[in-house]
Amino acid sequence: MFGLILAFSSSLMMSLTHYATGTAPIIFSSGYTTLAEWWKMGFILSVVNLLIWLVIGGLWWKLLGYW
Repeated sequence: MFGLILAFSSSLMMSLTHYATGTAPIIFSSGYTTLAEWWKMGFILSVVNLLIWLVIGGLWWKLLGYW
């Protein structure tokens, strides 16, 4: 189960850093946000995303009988 959680959460990378995906450097270099804002929001969004995946996803897996 932990392996599946890691695999599913790996697709949420763009919000973490300004160099995590191909489009992130373009968005960052356009000047819409500072590096500190990007990292702060990336941390907040990663916590929110992990909570959604673990809580709602865990309940859904329980309902389906996978866990």
